[in-house]
Amino acid sequence: MRGAQRFGRFQGRAASTPPSGPPPPWVLNTMGYYDWRDIPNYWEYAHRFTLCDHFFSSLMGPSEPNHLYTVAAQSGGLVNNPPPGIAQQPGVYSFPTLAQMLQHARVSWKYYDELRPQQHTLWNPLPGFVAFQHNPRLMSHLVSLGAFYSDLHRHSLPQVAWIVPEPFNSEHPPSDTVQGMWHITHLINAVMASPYWKDTLIVLTWDDYGGFYDHVPPPAVDRYGYGPRVPTLLISPYSRAGKVCHAHFDFTSPLKLIERRFGLPALTRRDARALDMRSCFNFRQTPLPPLEITPATRFHFQRWVQPPVSAP
Repeated sequence: MRGAQRFGRFQGRAASTPPSGPPPPWVLNTMGYYDWRDIPNYWEYAHRFTLCDHFFSSLMGPSEPNHLYTVAAQSGGLVNNPPPGIAQQPGVYSFPTLAQMLQHARVSWKYYDELRPQQHTLWNPLPGFVAFQHNPRLMSHLVSLGAFYSDLHRHSLPQVAWIVPEPFNSEHPPSDTVQGMWHITHLINAVMASPYWKDTLIVLTWDDYGGFYDHVPPPAVDRYGYGPRVPTLLISPYSRAGKVCHAHFDFTSPLKLIERRFGLPALTRRDARALDMRSCFNFRQTPLPPLEITPATRFHFQRWVQPPVSAP
């Protein structure tokens, strides 16, 4: 379903000209959605913490350029997944990243990648930067997901962390959404059971919209974006519980929040203009308790169930 529409054209056919013949079965999935019956853990996180319903992907495009925005507030003009010669190649990007600024400011950070942490991939662009290939100290911060649990256990978790899954746990079609949900739940449970919970913010988001129809058009903030909306949850002791935040955010908004927190300059005009999401928090409230979710957890979603309509 991903990437079916590109700049008003459907696979090379004008948008005003429908394809001939019956639609393939997967077309119907475009109008689908998930609710509490499919993803109960996410639904409960949204109820207990904060949901952002106007959080947009940064660019009208697929995975890698959007992942570049999550670390650099730009894609260097890349609008699609890179072609041969750039894809999975080391040292092809030369613009600055937030990771480099954190390193220079002596703010601890790591990029936890479940698959190949020091190889340039669609979901891990940092090894694709020249600066990383020429600096072993930067590369040493690109580590496996197993290191996340080790760091948590040793009380050596960095101040800033990115976590990306392998495809099996990613919820990327055709991967199992429930499998991905439990993968995320285990990570969140681990943080909530640790001393880090008291002052942690977890930004849970997805790198693009997955091909689903959305009635909300993305605002045009520059020539590249925004792209379609993506689900985003803000999970913290200081999240506004049960709040649905309608402010416009994108992948540069967490960067803006980190920049504000550590006194760092903006990387690009995009993160300079981004909202920093502080409106989603109440730092004067009694801290929210951790919410451990296990397969034995029972939820109460009756409030979401519509009563049956009687025939006249």
